[in-house]
Formats: sequence, structure tokens, C-alpha cells
Amino acid sequence: MIALLLVLFIAAQAMAQAVDPASLGRAGTHDLRQKSAGVLGWNPAALGPDRGFRMSFELPSMTGSAGNNAFSVSYWNKNVAGDRFLTEEDKNEILGRIPGDKLRASGEISVPVVGFTYNRFGARVSVESYQNASLPKELAELALNGNELFRQYGIGKFDLESQTVADVAMGFGYRFDQEQIPDLHFGIGFHYYQGLYLAEIAEANGNLTVTDSLITGMSVVHSVQSNRGDGVGFDLSALAALSERWEVGLALRQIGARLAWNVDDNHLITFYTDSAGVLPDSLTGDGSIEDEFHYRDTTYSGGTYDTRLPMIVQANGLFRATPKWTLMGDVTIRTESSPRGPSGIQLSGAGEYMATRFLPLYGGLSLGGPMGWRFGLGAGLRTRTYELDIGWTWNGGLFNSAHGIGVGLAQRLKF
Repeated sequence: MIALLLVLFIAAQAMAQAVDPASLGRAGTHDLRQKSAGVLGWNPAALGPDRGFRMSFELPSMTGSAGNNAFSVSYWNKNVAGDRFLTEEDKNEILGRIPGDKLRASGEISVPVVGFTYNRFGARVSVESYQNASLPKELAELALNGNELFRQYGIGKFDLESQTVADVAMGFGYRFDQEQIPDLHFGIGFHYYQGLYLAEIAEANGNLTVTDSLITGMSVVHSVQSNRGDGVGFDLSALAALSERWEVGLALRQIGARLAWNVDDNHLITFYTDSAGVLPDSLTGDGSIEDEFHYRDTTYSGGTYDTRLPMIVQANGLFRATPKWTLMGDVTIRTESSPRGPSGIQLSGAGEYMATRFLPLYGGLSLGGPMGWRFGLGAGLRTRTYELDIGWTWNGGLFNSAHGIGVGLAQRLKF
């Protein structure tokens, strides 16, 4: 158990939010002018408008982002990651940087494998991996300082989720003819999710108390692992060009999305002491924990386990301020927490400046999510047949003071 706590504590350097590669440099703000297979991940109605080309192909792209809610990049590298002896003052400073009652951690990598669009139809295959972990502060204290007499340590307050999924998506956008709005498009997207890996703590509860003469407590920890799963989800969206300067979009994503996993390993650890407790002096040799506690470590196969992907409501806006300047904004509502991010509202905005007709420079700011805020910078390349986007984000700070960083690259051909 202590080994697991140490792994979770050390892994807390990684925390992230899922970001489309093309939007990373805008801190996750989406560009409604984009018409590539990437729009299937946020607004398939963007496939509807005529953007001056009939087809596009995604080239090798990826995004990854990392951070945490306690340590900056420079502080982690200098005071935690290094192989050195930690003094009592060092330990107190590390614990003092953990806000609230938990050290939170997660990570994300997204790799589009292949994608294309033709007229108003698009298809895409991407592999996405998400991890989330939270470690109660009291267990971090236990990992660093050891046991404190007469203190009860809660075992049921930590979480661990890791999920890797192949997303096979297809969708289309179509124009809705009417007189009120100059250009109105609707979009439908379908996703088939092939689960590749799942590791999750399905249940953890209990407590442990150590005095100078007795150990008492109980615990149940149930973890699940699987390499096979599948599920489906749907997207509904709209995009409207209100004028030559204004475009707005609205999407309902991951409607009814869930994955059913075939469980490979159910790992169940239980222990408890009887009313008399356990004498600390009796825990001296190999196997003493099994002998003195009512302890059981069981692994068995079989059964199913469901994970949900929460429905997401997202609104987008775009304003062409001048021929060189474009402003964008997103409002995203996650209806419940999942390995892909916490529930709540996230706001983001970005600006793009066309330094030349083929060189856009952009930046953005995002508020909400586990990091609180993110700052992004990016640049692109636009030619008649090729587009490139490269972006960076700093999570919860700037440069070395950030609590995490991200990098993304997206490229595509168009004809």
C-alpha cells in the first residue's frame, strides 16, 4: 500500500486537459474557420461551409500537456525530482504547496492516426490516452514523514484512472436554407470507441490508526484492468455565419457515450483487525502482515465494467476585427467528471494576427479546469495545399513558473 501511495505521489507531476492539436497554441480555443477531420472532435457542422477546397488529409500530428495543482516546473525539478536528501524543512515546504486537501494529477496525449474530408463529409481515427490521480494530503504526509501516533489515516480518498481509447469518427455538415440567417449549417457526428487499455480503482475505503501499542483499522481496495472495450457516442452541432465578420457555433458532444470493458483482472485487497488490534512488535518477519492481519490479496478475471464519457455542451464564436486580426472564444460545459477532465465550466479566448498572408501568429488564455488557467502561444503556415500549426501552453503560470506545459503539432493537406 505504501508503494502505491509513493507511485501516486511521484506521478503527480503530470496533469492535463484534452486539447485538439490545431488549437493548443490558442489555449484550447477552436477556430470556426477550420475545415479538417479535426472538427469531428468538437463541431462537425464546420464541415458544411465552403472554405475554398474540396478535400483534405491529416498528416502526422499529436498533442500532449502536463501539469499539477501544487508544484511549478522549476520547483519540481529543483526540490522534488532531484536525487537528494529531504530535510524536515524541505518536507514541510513540499506539503505546504499542496492546496486544499488533495494533490491532483492527470495526463493526456492525443494522436490523430488518419483523417480526411471530402466536400461536407469527414472521417478520422485517433488514439487518445487520459490519466487522472488524486492523493489526499494526509497520505502524502504519511509517504514523506511516516506514521504519526494516534492519527487516523483515511485510505478511501485517493483515485486513479487511466484510459486509452481509439476513436473512429465520421460525420458531415449540411446547409439549411432559410431566410433569417445568411449562412446556417447543421452537423452530425458518430463515434465508435475501441477501448485499448483501462486501469482504475473502482473502490477504495477504510482507515488505519497506529498508536504506541496497537494497530487498528480496515481497508478494501478494488482495482480493475482491461485491454478490451467498446462503445459509441453521437454529436449534434450547428454553425452560423451571421455576417461577413461574425460566426457562431454550438455543439452537444458525446451524447450517450459510454464504453463497456471486458475485465481482464479484478484485483481486490482487504485487511482488518479484530477488536483486540495488532501489536506493532509482532510485525517483524516476512509474511507477518498476512499472519497478524485478516489479510487477503485476490486477483480474478471476468465480468464487465462501464465507463462514461460525459456529455459536453460547447459554444464557439469568431469575429474578424480587421483583415489581419481575428478574435475567437469558447464556452465549454462538462456535465460530469471523467478521465477526460473534471465537470464544470471552462472559458477560453484567443487572438490571431496574420503577419503575412501565409504566416498566422496567435495566442490564447483559458480559465477553468484543473489548472485554473492556461496561456498558449502558437504559429502556423498557410499555403494553397498545406497547413501547419505548432503551439505551446503553460498551465497555471508562465514559463518555468508554470505548473505544467503542453506542446502540439497539427498538419494537413488540402485540395
